[in-house]
Amino acid sequence: MQNFNSQYLKIFIVIYLLAFLFETEQFKAPLKFIYACFLKPIGNHADQQSRLNSFYKDQAEVYDATRGRLLRGRLTMLKLTADQLRKQIINTSRKPIWVDIGGGTGWNIEKMNDFFPIEQFEKVYLVDLCAPLCKIAESRFHAKGWNNVHVVCDDAASFKLPGIENDIGKIDLVTMSYSLSMIDKFYPVIDRIKSLLSPNGLFGIADFYVSGRVINNDIQVQQGTLNRHCNWFTRWFWQIWFEFDHINLHTSRRDYVEYQFDTIKSFNGRNHFLIPYLVQIPYYVWLGTTKSLASASHVNLNSINTSSLTSLEKLKNSAESKTDNSSVNRSVWRQPYNPTLPRHTQFNTYIYAFTWEDPREDMKVLDLNENDSMFVITSAGDNLLEYALRANPKRIHCVDLNPCQNHLLELKLAGISALNYKDFWSLFGKGKHPQFEHLLDTQLSPYLSSHAYQFWKTHSKTFQNNFFRTGSSGIALRILHLIITIAGLSRDVASLCHASSIKEQKKIYDDKLRPTILHSWLVKIFNNPVFLWKALGVPIRQWKMLLDEGTAHQYLCDTFDGVMAHYKLANDGYFYFLCLMLHYNSESCPSYLTQSGFETLKNGALNSIKIHTNYIVDVLKGLGDGELTKAVVMDHIDWFSESEAEEEIKQLARAVKKGGYVFWRSSARRPWYDKVFVKHGFAVDPICIREPGSGVPLDRVNMYASFYRATKL
Repeated sequence: MQNFNSQYLKIFIVIYLLAFLFETEQFKAPLKFIYACFLKPIGNHADQQSRLNSFYKDQAEVYDATRGRLLRGRLTMLKLTADQLRKQIINTSRKPIWVDIGGGTGWNIEKMNDFFPIEQFEKVYLVDLCAPLCKIAESRFHAKGWNNVHVVCDDAASFKLPGIENDIGKIDLVTMSYSLSMIDKFYPVIDRIKSLLSPNGLFGIADFYVSGRVINNDIQVQQGTLNRHCNWFTRWFWQIWFEFDHINLHTSRRDYVEYQFDTIKSFNGRNHFLIPYLVQIPYYVWLGTTKSLASASHVNLNSINTSSLTSLEKLKNSAESKTDNSSVNRSVWRQPYNPTLPRHTQFNTYIYAFTWEDPREDMKVLDLNENDSMFVITSAGDNLLEYALRANPKRIHCVDLNPCQNHLLELKLAGISALNYKDFWSLFGKGKHPQFEHLLDTQLSPYLSSHAYQFWKTHSKTFQNNFFRTGSSGIALRILHLIITIAGLSRDVASLCHASSIKEQKKIYDDKLRPTILHSWLVKIFNNPVFLWKALGVPIRQWKMLLDEGTAHQYLCDTFDGVMAHYKLANDGYFYFLCLMLHYNSESCPSYLTQSGFETLKNGALNSIKIHTNYIVDVLKGLGDGELTKAVVMDHIDWFSESEAEEEIKQLARAVKKGGYVFWRSSARRPWYDKVFVKHGFAVDPICIREPGSGVPLDRVNMYASFYRATKL
């Protein structure tokens, strides 16, 4: 009898504790959520509405409190749509109309007010089939005093909008936040949205998803595939898991949306719900617009000679001239490319976070003017911004095989276009900005291609600590600063970078830094092919050209000694100031980072830029005969075999007009490929050759042994 009473006492205590917790606000919400989602019988229901009403009836009041960590991406979707909508209506006085389908409790509409004030909408409609959630939404909007917000409790495929007699083509924005996956018959809903949207209307989605087994169709490729693919286990597990709650993640839903609409931005993420890294629920954020028959964003990549991206560019430009959708920005600079090709997938980050050639010496001999058509290698984009700033040439073709280098250039162009100088300086002058992800979603996104947006959204922590420590060049800087720290040279480095004269600078360098930097063991590191390529971007062929004319030790002595004796880092030698201080200052920085340079570029000097993601020779093949007047190919021909150099120089000879120039730098004083330029109709002359032991630098970088010009005859 005593044991029997003891068992009942334990049961009573458990029931009492559960009842107590249920009435405690801290535990009330999660307990209601657990009961409604996992313990309450679903039962049999005649239709979806009765099922939804039953499912949400007991948790409607705590819905928002329990979904914050589960429904990721909603704020990102709202920020993207708000920023894009603001950009589109800038030249119109009419207020936009917004329909939020499956809006539930009205959380989306309340949060949108932070990014696009609700009073700036003519009308806002929340459409949802679930009466308990609609009731919460009505109370929320009444408390806010938003008389232009209307709740429509109806089916998403057949709802009527009160106050609009004929709603076809009159809606400026439609959003679906974790509702597309819950609609049984989704095809008519997507078709209805397509009919509602105005010609430049926007459609935003945040939802769960799983990918197909293979991602290779043109639509998916062009909008970006970063992190889209799900492995077989996550495809199988999450699809089955969510089906228990009548949530369908089949690929047909997202595929049909992307087929019916043009993609502006998309992002594929993983929600580490409750257990970081172990739980990875796939979700996506997507922003699109109404699709035009002449849309350039659905060019069939397989039907075009992909060796020439300019053919894609011509189709893109032709399509944009025939459609009003060109006002919906898809990055005016980036040309279409296929990110799934092996040539691009070999890169997962940029090599250079800053450009390692001196544009001041370029400008002395380029003789640039507004009628020039240039061909340059992207790198980190610093030098081409110098050309645009100083001369604003008619066209600058920027080429890089590494998509991430072009993502970086896009970010700089977007920053100049969208940000104020203070924020831009924080990003690329200081290398730090605590609100980068917010800037990305709310200001930068309309100016970025979907590829670039996905990259920077995925790497949103890049500017949290120090941008210049990222990329492959960041590896070299981290090693450099490790050596400086171990050697106890941190104070000496700071003194060197802030020296008041070249004489003082050289003394600090000679007495303190040179013995360490040019020590034999450090030179051995520079002789390591893996370090050269991974950290410095120097391939073995280029290093062999250097060694054919001397030693690594002599080369490094000539490089550093010349700079320290001729350029004061504090106000002129910004290349080494950056490497040693991991930031610029207002007197020692590239021109595009100055206030005046930033404003000049912001006022129209970026319009000439076209970004190509492909092999240099393939882009050259797509250009017309004599289309170029100036080409700056940096040092990359050093990397080539004889046949590769022959092919590229042959294409340069065809694309550069008579009297035009090609400029390059080399690790060799007399590079072997000079004679190849002569063979193809160029006159070659050295602008500067660095003599070993002379102490005279080539320029402020001084990392190369020669600087050449070839003139087309």
